[in-house]
Amino acid sequence: MKSINSIDLKIAVSHIKQVCDDCREANERLPFFFLVGAGISHPPIPLAAEIEENCMAVAHNYGRGSEPVDKRPIDTYSHWFEQAHPQPAQRQKYLRKLIEGKFISHANFRLAHLLLDKTIANLVVTPNFDDFLSRALTLFGKPHIVCDHPKTVERIDVERDDLQIVHVHGTYWFYDCCNLNGEIEERAQDSEVAAFTMASLLKEILSYRSPLVIGYSGWEGDVVMTALKRRLQSRLPYNLYWFCYRRNTVEALPEWLKFHPDVYFVLPPVESSPKAVFKKSSEERRGQDQKTLRLEAEFKGFLDKESREPVLSSREVLDELIRTFELKAPKLTKEPLEFFAEHLRLALPHEDIEKSERDTYLINSVIARIDRANMREKETVQKIENQLEKVRDALRRSQYREAIQQAASVSIYDLSENQRREFLNTIWDAADALDDNSADELSDYELVIALGGSLSKQKSDDNTQIMIAKSFIRKGYILGTLNKNKEAIAAYDEVVKLFGESREPTLRVQVAKAMMNKGWKLFITVERIDEAFKTFDEVINQFGKATEPALQEEAAKALSFIVSLFIHSAKEALINSDDKSAQKYFKEAKKKINNSPIAKLNSPRVRIMQGYIEFLLGNRDKARAILTKASKTNDSEIRESQLTIMDMKPLPQDKEFRELLRSISPAKES
Repeated sequence: MKSINSIDLKIAVSHIKQVCDDCREANERLPFFFLVGAGISHPPIPLAAEIEENCMAVAHNYGRGSEPVDKRPIDTYSHWFEQAHPQPAQRQKYLRKLIEGKFISHANFRLAHLLLDKTIANLVVTPNFDDFLSRALTLFGKPHIVCDHPKTVERIDVERDDLQIVHVHGTYWFYDCCNLNGEIEERAQDSEVAAFTMASLLKEILSYRSPLVIGYSGWEGDVVMTALKRRLQSRLPYNLYWFCYRRNTVEALPEWLKFHPDVYFVLPPVESSPKAVFKKSSEERRGQDQKTLRLEAEFKGFLDKESREPVLSSREVLDELIRTFELKAPKLTKEPLEFFAEHLRLALPHEDIEKSERDTYLINSVIARIDRANMREKETVQKIENQLEKVRDALRRSQYREAIQQAASVSIYDLSENQRREFLNTIWDAADALDDNSADELSDYELVIALGGSLSKQKSDDNTQIMIAKSFIRKGYILGTLNKNKEAIAAYDEVVKLFGESREPTLRVQVAKAMMNKGWKLFITVERIDEAFKTFDEVINQFGKATEPALQEEAAKALSFIVSLFIHSAKEALINSDDKSAQKYFKEAKKKINNSPIAKLNSPRVRIMQGYIEFLLGNRDKARAILTKASKTNDSEIRESQLTIMDMKPLPQDKEFRELLRSISPAKES
């Protein structure tokens, strides 16, 4: 039986580091290039699934709602994009609106950082339409060559040492960029007329280099996958490393790719995210009774997805590469005044140029002012600024634990208001990226809370309040992993106390999440089950009528959790051949749904529960009709989380229900 090569992130990066070390020692060229997809430009740019949903809505608004014939992700995306924007110029304008003026993503900054000294590679290939990477390199003062059209392919010389970026489908600047299926497949073909094409360029690149694939979903038929398929007809001198956002990413990839002996898939960890309540060491678990552990195992699918599903983001991959290769912070961030002075000097004429051509805008005087400011800053830098810079420097180098440990030595009351505000954002980023449930992460969230509370009202905006609320929630997660349930519940209560009356939508979502996690913690501590149900009911009643989808989702999650308990009891009764009790529990579950304010919403969580109840009651046609409504959301993640109920007291008919749900609701790749 064939099997894929799968490894974890640290092992993969150690492989890459060893190869690069060997090549440098032998004075050989580096054998890798970066192949990056939409994942490195998210969240400023929406992913394909979000774009598809938006285009579907536009198409329906104009009466163009015909369904695609082919259900492959590339075909459904292309279909709805063309239905919504049938003119090439319209498509280009739509993409420009999505991209222009957006901030550069963290992952693109990280990739630019890796490219500065050409540590791993000097070439990037991407199907992305945005110019984030080019903008990041420009900010860092690094010249580079861009190829964004087949007619500019000749600009790329794979033997050159310059930094080079190849946009295989073009960029948002031009209306002839490739975004539809036919256009993408055409770009993948060789030409009988043109000597150089994207296909021929990729063939040349792949002849001796292997890609490091990050944030790319691998749509068959595009120029990249076509070139890879051709190259993988034979062995590679160096492994191809494909970094997967989710563990099931590999399932959607073609067999010629996933079973190739030289292709390695770098997967997220098997266990839940480090923030999950369930990630405990054996020592920590000894203090828990078996009933609590069983409840955790059976109902963990109903926790917030942040604490449930293991993923491997583009930023995490690039952070690990930066850490392992021990890169220094970019000069722009470490010595900004000196950086700008040097940048301006490069723009001035040399001494041997004719006087009439020299320094028309008196830039030398600007440089002199920058130099004086730089000197004054160095003369007046105090101890506190040096401490802050150590924290910043560690963050830039992706050394998050070091940043947190350095932050612990800073006295927040010695900081000015502006320094506190900047410091708050810095330490939040460090804890958010560390994400390992450690004492360091916990102490950093406590520092965020203290620092946020010390800001004056003028400096404490909604974003600050959101960071404080999230810090309390994540503090609760970590305390839960340590079996400190009372402290965890207190942290969740603090969110409700501080922000329960807020009308700001994002803060309301944090309140709902805190209440959900409080209810969960009350439930698994067993002796406070009645309080848990009361808390879940509060979430349903308080947020079930909200207009914001995120709040509706939290209310639906609370309802589906309560209903799942009735279903759990009903299944247990069926296993024990107690049909009367099973019918009673099913009746209570249906009543709970019908009396809820969420009943009128097309919530996939609730619809799947309803469909499952009808299915187990033998009403197959009714179940199918209900599940068909749930399928319209295209949210495979929610569907999969709801299927975890089948792991609770499994029945023989559960397999058939899974097949029914998946046949109605095929999962989509982003």
